[in-house]
Amino acid sequence: MAWWKKLSSWLITDAGRKFSYYAAGTGSTGILLAHVLPQTLLLDQYVEVFHLYKHGFSVKLTEQLQQRFQKALDLLEMDKRDQHLYKPFAGYGFDIFSAGTSYSKYGVRVGLPANFFYNDLSSVDKHSIKLRDDSIVWDMDEGKLLQKSLVLSENAQLYAMAREIKFRDTPKWFIDTGVAVLSFTGMYGLCRLFNERGNLLARPRSLRFVLYALVGAFSFGSYALCKDVSQVYFESKIDKELKQKNPVFAEGGKEFYSKIVHRNIALRKLLGKEGERTYTALGNDNYFIRYKHVPVVQRKSFFDEPL
Repeated sequence: MAWWKKLSSWLITDAGRKFSYYAAGTGSTGILLAHVLPQTLLLDQYVEVFHLYKHGFSVKLTEQLQQRFQKALDLLEMDKRDQHLYKPFAGYGFDIFSAGTSYSKYGVRVGLPANFFYNDLSSVDKHSIKLRDDSIVWDMDEGKLLQKSLVLSENAQLYAMAREIKFRDTPKWFIDTGVAVLSFTGMYGLCRLFNERGNLLARPRSLRFVLYALVGAFSFGSYALCKDVSQVYFESKIDKELKQKNPVFAEGGKEFYSKIVHRNIALRKLLGKEGERTYTALGNDNYFIRYKHVPVVQRKSFFDEPL
C-alpha cells in the first residue's frame, strides 16, 4: 500500500489540492450530464435499453394500445399542441416505464409493459415468462394468481399510462438533478472547509478519512432523503388528482394496484427466499431503511376509499 500513502501525501500538497478542486468540478459536471443527457439529448437511445425485443426484432405497439394511449391523453385534457411530446413504445418486463420530461422539447417516452398486450387469461404468453430462467408451474395457486394479475382491463391500463404522463409533467427530474449535484459539491466544499478551519491537513491521515466518511454519509443521506420525499409527495399528489379527475382513473387505479399486490404476493411465494427478501407478506416492496415509493398496499387502499 505504499502507492496509497504516496498518493494521500501528494493530495495535501498545493498541486494535489488543485487537482482535487478540478476533479470535484469534473465530478459535478459528470453527475449533471448523467442526469440531463439520458432524459433529453440521448432520450431515444436511452429508452432503447428498455425496448421489448422478440426474436431479435423490436416489438411494435398494436393499434389498440396506441389508441388507448391517445385516450389517456384526451382524458387528462392535455393541450393538443403538447400531445406530440408524449410517445409510447413497447417496454421490456411487466412494469410500466417512463423517461424524459414535458419541460423539454425532446418530450416523454412511456414504455408499455408486455402484459399490456394481454386481453384475457388465454393470451398470457406462459412459455416466454420465466423466473430466473426457470419455468413457472402455472397450475399452482401462486401460478394462477400470477397469471390473473398480469391481465389488466382498459381502465387499469389507462390509469397506468396517465400516471406516468402526469409524473413526467412534474419538476421531479429537476429536483433529482439539482439535489445530486448539490450533494456532491457540498460534500467537497464541507471537507475542504473542515480541512482549512481545523488545520486537518497537518493532522493524522486517519482523522481526515473519518471526517470524509462522515461527510460522505451525510451528503448521501441528504440526497436520498430529498429524492425519496419528493418521490412520495408527487406519487401521492398524482394519485389524488387522477382519482378526482375521472371515474375511469378511479376504477383503473383500484384495479391496477390490486393486481400489483397480487403479483407481488405470488412472486414472493414463487421466488422462495429471494421473494421474501424482495416483497413483504402484504405485497409491498421490501425496502431497507429508505422509503423509495408509496407502498403499493397504501396506494390500493387510497383508491378503495370512496371519493
